[in-house]
Amino acid sequence: MSKKTVIVLGADGYLGWATALHLSKHGHDVVGVDNLIRRQWDRECGTQSLIPIQTMPRRVALWKRVSGKTIAWRRMDLRDTAAVNQLIFEVQPDAVIHFAEQRSAPFSMIDLPHASLTQVNNLVGTLNLLFALRDHAPRAHLIKLGTMGEYGTPNIDIEEGFITITHNGRQDRLPFPMQPGSFYHLSKLHDSHNIQFACRIWGLRATDLHQGVVYGNRTDEVAMHPGLSTRFDYDAICGTVLNRF
Repeated sequence: MSKKTVIVLGADGYLGWATALHLSKHGHDVVGVDNLIRRQWDRECGTQSLIPIQTMPRRVALWKRVSGKTIAWRRMDLRDTAAVNQLIFEVQPDAVIHFAEQRSAPFSMIDLPHASLTQVNNLVGTLNLLFALRDHAPRAHLIKLGTMGEYGTPNIDIEEGFITITHNGRQDRLPFPMQPGSFYHLSKLHDSHNIQFACRIWGLRATDLHQGVVYGNRTDEVAMHPGLSTRFDYDAICGTVLNRF
């Protein structure tokens, strides 16, 4: 694989950090971006990672020391339209991997402020990114983390995004009907619709991953040094301990 320039959004999170290390180890130029809001939500909710995690500057410096590779680090909020445009314009990425969303269904269901925060954070950030890609890097490939939770639990087989429907003698291939179970999952569904629309209207390229959450608790790169550890959430709001094992 040829060397690529990749932006990893949500690089402070467990998937974002592990992905950044993996890509860096394999020779790609990686720019890690995060607004560190998750650490603030931990303080608000009284939660924390089971495995202590270092600050991003310390982790980036340690990665360079143990691997000889460099990850560029930027603290930035995807809701900041000017900052997103500047990022895409300056970096000119070949790919953008998007993990920068509020990802907890229980968090989104606490009350109106948390539901609103989830939807604004997720939808506005992704819209800013789509417009920035259109204007400054239209050939970049967006890889966006969705979720199987967008589908809900229909009593029919779930197709890969689309389904052929016949109704009143006419047939079309349409997005699979989805029934999310939380305001978080609804935000991801709205993201999927916005991304599909941007690809159809502007010719952008995107992969919207509707994955199940089975990750394991470390990667080869994370295991290179204890200071490279990524998050391990086990609480009732963001916990994933069952999925990891």
